[in-house]
Amino acid sequence: MMQYFEGINWISTHAGMSLVLVLVSFSVMFVLWRWQCDKRNRIELGDLICVDGRIDEKKFTRFGAWVVSTWGFVYLILDDKFTEWFFVGYMAAWVGNALIDKFLNQPKETGITPVESKPQELQK
Repeated sequence: MMQYFEGINWISTHAGMSLVLVLVSFSVMFVLWRWQCDKRNRIELGDLICVDGRIDEKKFTRFGAWVVSTWGFVYLILDDKFTEWFFVGYMAAWVGNALIDKFLNQPKETGITPVESKPQELQK
């Protein structure tokens, strides 16, 4: 039976892992969609990209970039081209992004204030 498949290398580790990735991705999306449709749950997938029911450019862009970079991360792992520098860059991009966002949006009561530009003062 295997003689029919000798010339075809479609059952490789790479293809198998890609298939597993696709199946897991669709399974996770299905579960999230079911939770979203359940009236008893408070999960709102729109919160990933929306603020007050409207698409927020910052959240939409950040979520899209996260999806693309994570898919690239997985592709590098599956293609055996992944190095620790890709991991450091990936983590630095997302952890750094979150830290800078928290710093810039923290309340002023903490005593640490981010640099604010005031157009009136710059025009003098």
